[in-house]
Amino acid sequence: MQAVTIQRRIESLPTLSRSGKRVNGLHRLMRSPRLFEWAYEKVSRNKGALTPGVDGKTFDGMSLEKLADIARRVADGSYRFRPVRRVYIPKDNGKARPLGIPTVEDRLVQEAVRILLEAIYEPVFLNESHGFRPGRSCHTALKLIKKSWTGCKWLVEVDVRGFFDNIDHDILLGLLRKRIDDDKFIGLIEGMLKAGYMEGWVYGRTYSGTPQGGVVSPLLANIYLHELDQHMQMMKADFDKGRERRPFPRYVALERRVLSLRRKIERLRAEGADRAKIDAAFAEIKAINKERRKVPSVDPMDPNFKRLRYCRYADDFLIGVIGSKREACEIMACVERFLTETLKLTVSPEKSGIHAASKGLTFLSYRISTYTSYGAGRKSSRKGPVGRTWRVMRRPTTGNVSLRVPRKEVTKFCKQHGYGDLAKKTGSPREQFLVTSDVATVLAYNSEFRGFANYHSFADDIKSALGLLELVVFRSLVKTLAMRHRTTRARTMARLWKGTDYEVSSVVRGKLRASSCGD
Repeated sequence: MQAVTIQRRIESLPTLSRSGKRVNGLHRLMRSPRLFEWAYEKVSRNKGALTPGVDGKTFDGMSLEKLADIARRVADGSYRFRPVRRVYIPKDNGKARPLGIPTVEDRLVQEAVRILLEAIYEPVFLNESHGFRPGRSCHTALKLIKKSWTGCKWLVEVDVRGFFDNIDHDILLGLLRKRIDDDKFIGLIEGMLKAGYMEGWVYGRTYSGTPQGGVVSPLLANIYLHELDQHMQMMKADFDKGRERRPFPRYVALERRVLSLRRKIERLRAEGADRAKIDAAFAEIKAINKERRKVPSVDPMDPNFKRLRYCRYADDFLIGVIGSKREACEIMACVERFLTETLKLTVSPEKSGIHAASKGLTFLSYRISTYTSYGAGRKSSRKGPVGRTWRVMRRPTTGNVSLRVPRKEVTKFCKQHGYGDLAKKTGSPREQFLVTSDVATVLAYNSEFRGFANYHSFADDIKSALGLLELVVFRSLVKTLAMRHRTTRARTMARLWKGTDYEVSSVVRGKLRASSCGD
C-alpha cells in the first residue's frame, strides 16, 4: 500500500469517527511497512528509546528490512507480543510504581496502533480531558479551572486506586468495539494487553491493566476514562440550573435608595433649592454606595442557580460544585458508584473527599482555592452616548479561583535535589558536581530550577513562593563551587560577580558565552 494512500486513509478516520460510524480496515493498514517507518521516526526520538526490553535489544541496528518483517508478521497473524520487563520507580509517598518496558518491536507495533487509535478517538474526546493529548497539558487543565470555575463552593476529589494496573480488559475491548469494526485489530490489542510481564526472570500473567511505560497505554487509559467524561457531561446537563443568580435583597434595597436620592436631587435642582440640601443628598449617596460595595449584588446561595464543573488529567480528576454540600455529597457518591459498577475501578476513600473551595486542595501540584476581594474595588472606563467616557468604581469580584504553589511541593523539590534547608535558609554542597566543570554545574542547577519554576509559572504567588527556594539553590551552588575549588564562599562569590550579576564564562564554537548563576 502506497504511503499516499495510507496517509489519505488515516486522514479520513476522524471524519468517520465524528459521524458515529464504526471504523474498519485498520488491520489492513497495519500491514504497511510505511506505517512502521512513521512509528520508528516517532518512537526512536523518545527519551527511553535506548532502554532495552526483556530481549536486551535497543533501536540500534534497526533497518527498513526489519520494519518490513514486522509488518509482514502482523499481516499474517504470526506476530506475538513479548512480556514487558517490569521495573519499579519510587513514588512521592515512599512506595514504588511498577513500570513495564516493552521490547523494541513491541514499541513499534504499539506506536502504529496508537497512530490509528489517536486518529479515531482524538476528535471525539471531550474538552475536559487534558492528559496525554496533543496540544494539551497540565497547564491547559489549570487554565480551564482558572477561567471557568469562578464561584465554586465545593471541590470534590475522587482518587482511583492503582488505575493503570486495574483497567478491566473485557470492558476496554468492549469500548473499542463500539467504534472499531475490525476483529483482527482488536485481537492485536488484546494480545498486547495479555502479554504478561517478566520480573526477576519470572513470568507473570496480566489479567487486568495496561503497562505503564507502554507507548499506547496512555491513549487506552483515555479511551477507558472517556466513559467517565461522558457520564460527567450527562450529570452536568441534569445538575445545571438557572441562567443567573437572583438579586441580593439588601443590595436591591440600597440600589433603590440611591435611585430615589438621585431623583430627589433632580427635583431640588428644578425647584432652585439651596446647595446645602443637594450636597447633603450627594453625601448620602456616597455613603450608601460605600455600604453597597460591601454587599453582594446577587445571592451566592441561590438554590435555583447551580453549576457542575469537571476537569480530568489522565486518572486525576477534579469536580467543582456551585450548590449545597448535600448536593456535592450526592455527586461524589454517584461518581464513585459509576467508577465501581461500570468501570470496575476501586476508589481510595482515604484520598477522596469534599473540600470547601475557600480552603482549597492540591491538584496537579497546584493549590487550588477560591477567594473574595474585600478592597474598595478598582476604577475602569465606561463609555456612554456621544463618545463620553466615565471613570467608575468596579466592585470587587467574589469566588475568584486562585492557583498557588503548595509549600510542601517546594520543600519536596528542595529535599529531593539536596539543595539545603529552606527553614534555615542554608544551602548544602552537592558532591555529584565536585567532578564537573563550573559551567556544567551552573547549567545543571539552572535547568533544575527553571523546570520547576516553569511548571508553576501559572501560580498567582510564583515570586513569593519560589523566592526562598531560589536563595537556597544559589547558596547551594556557591558552596558546591567553593568545595570543588577548595576555597571560601566569599572568594567564590567574588570570582563569579561580573558587575551586574553572578556569571561563569565558557567558549562555545569560538565565541565567549556567559551563563548566569540562577538564570
